[in-house]
Amino acid sequence: MNVRIFDIEKDHAAIKADLVRTFEKVLSSGEYILGREVKSFEEAFAAYVGTKYAVGVASGTDAIKIGGLALGLKEGDKFVTTPNTYIATAMALSEGGLVPRFCDIEEDSYNMDPGALEELLGKEKDIKLCVPVHLYGQPCRMDEIRDICARYGVRIMEDACQAHGSRYRDRNVGTLSDAAAFSFYPTKNLGCYGDGGIVVTDSENTFTRMLMLRAHGQSDRHVHDIQGFVSRLDELQAALLSVKLPHLDEWNEGRRRNASLYDRGLEGLPVSRPVTIPHAFHVYHLYVIAAEDREALRAYLSDKGITTLVHYPTPIHLQKVYSYLGYAEGSFPKAEKTSRQIISLPVHPSLREEEIAFICRTIAEFYGR
Repeated sequence: MNVRIFDIEKDHAAIKADLVRTFEKVLSSGEYILGREVKSFEEAFAAYVGTKYAVGVASGTDAIKIGGLALGLKEGDKFVTTPNTYIATAMALSEGGLVPRFCDIEEDSYNMDPGALEELLGKEKDIKLCVPVHLYGQPCRMDEIRDICARYGVRIMEDACQAHGSRYRDRNVGTLSDAAAFSFYPTKNLGCYGDGGIVVTDSENTFTRMLMLRAHGQSDRHVHDIQGFVSRLDELQAALLSVKLPHLDEWNEGRRRNASLYDRGLEGLPVSRPVTIPHAFHVYHLYVIAAEDREALRAYLSDKGITTLVHYPTPIHLQKVYSYLGYAEGSFPKAEKTSRQIISLPVHPSLREEEIAFICRTIAEFYGR
């Protein structure tokens, strides 16, 4: 049996005809950049999340960059995030001259540790922005993070690039901060067919700056007031995302069902299963286990036709590009330990129950069970 880590074609087979019709509609419209499809999707996504505004951009990375800059950050300002996320969380902001700082994670959720955040903010009083990452589809402990940031006067932007439809205390991620970034990379819970992203907010001023930043800093046609970029969600991707958005909750429930099957199938084995924190609605962009003998286990699974990945094998603070920050091995022990043990298993919504049983059985065989 061959089991793929992602299977986009199978996931979306039921709506393929709708996607093809939509593609043909946009193709014949003659409108391809910042037209009706983008505006319609922005409004629909903002309504889904529960924010007043949404601005479609070219990627999740650009959503983080534009969101941070729209909140008033400038070159030399410091922001804090965690080191066990995709490097874009840090690089989207550092490429504009902002300075990343890191705090360690919780070993159970892999998300930002509020205690470590408070310790850092107590030492470095000049941090302007906190970027908690709702990693793998699970929200961070936003009550504690919001309280801590409020005490230190630090603004918050959620990196929700892996958490479409996730909730914390019955509030959608994206509504728990000053702004939030989402990615529509094809493998995400809501993905397009190329790069795409969106940034949401309830602030009219932040929204206005986002619109300017994504379009060369212009406030009106040929009127450029600030330094901006060209970062636009195109009409085709917006139209296809509009077809897929109504199915997101159903697909998320499929992921949650598959996660429950894994939880039962892996019970009693010497691997750490995902832990859901209180008040969190986890949407399992990834189902991540931890094993001390990771590479041997991955090789065994591969030999049996099961594809796995590691998200992410090297913490950001140990990447060469950030060596100038002065961090070293041992700076963030929990993140470093996690990076050596985690394995992402297939969890996409079209995964069959017998495939999950096969994966669990194969893991059990590896451990001689």
